[in-house]
Amino acid sequence: MIKWSKILRCLGALAMSMILASCLSGQGGPGADSGHAARRAPLALTYVANEGVLVSSGSSKVLIDALFDKPTPEYRAPSPDVLAEIMKGEAPFDRVDVVVVTHNHPDHFDAPLAVRYMATVPGPLLVAPADAVAEMQKQADWARIEPRVVPLEIAVGETAKRDLKGVRLTAFRTLHSGDRESPMNLMYLLELNGWRAFHEGDPTGRCNAFGGFGVGSPPIDVALVHFWYPLEPNCARFLQQDLKPDHIALMHLPIRLEGDAPSKIDKVKTYYKDLFLLLPGMGTKVFQREDPTGKSS
Repeated sequence: MIKWSKILRCLGALAMSMILASCLSGQGGPGADSGHAARRAPLALTYVANEGVLVSSGSSKVLIDALFDKPTPEYRAPSPDVLAEIMKGEAPFDRVDVVVVTHNHPDHFDAPLAVRYMATVPGPLLVAPADAVAEMQKQADWARIEPRVVPLEIAVGETAKRDLKGVRLTAFRTLHSGDRESPMNLMYLLELNGWRAFHEGDPTGRCNAFGGFGVGSPPIDVALVHFWYPLEPNCARFLQQDLKPDHIALMHLPIRLEGDAPSKIDKVKTYYKDLFLLLPGMGTKVFQREDPTGKSS
């Protein structure tokens, strides 16, 4: 059980350093010194379920951890209506460039569904850990989609970079939650249309180990992390001192905490520029970059 009171007490020692870090991070960001900032298309974040999201800007669209359909007692699966839109390539899930998979767990990824999606929707490339791709290879339509699938086989602590259809992607291999090497867990840094988005998948909770990846230089525009990151001192420090994101989307929230978590997150919002939970039924979030004159683009 989540012990909210204990977690919040532990955060007291971090308060002043977090506030200072937040102020410093507001002094600039990726593209802040660019004359093109005012013309950059906004970044949109559409929530699907659990850790599933659509990240888009301009003509670039990336679908992350959204191809699963088996509800679990603890976490939500995509609603039938949303899943139908995804599988048919209907707006807002039309013209997806890249599908990203963090790891092979049923609340993040379903191999038969992923193969069916790729066989039905002709455009996207799919990037996934090699063990997730191995499950896709068992499906009847594998040969049809194989040329559009990019498997990543990297060791824990290593990274891989790919440039795919206008999206620059960096994958970071970590242990899965519970200190397990299997399934392979990949955190991703996505760079599209001048924006930087970070998605952590499902790693261990030892966030102090992630700073070595250097993902926050330059700072992240949008970070997608577990809901408890701002409530745990080491992970809060990782957000404030390493990632330095302008916006933080909190995900992987158990169904049983959907009513309780918002009030707990409200208690730590003051330490961050923009902190919000991904909750069922929420609309698309749109982020706009401010130009050097202080006007939003």
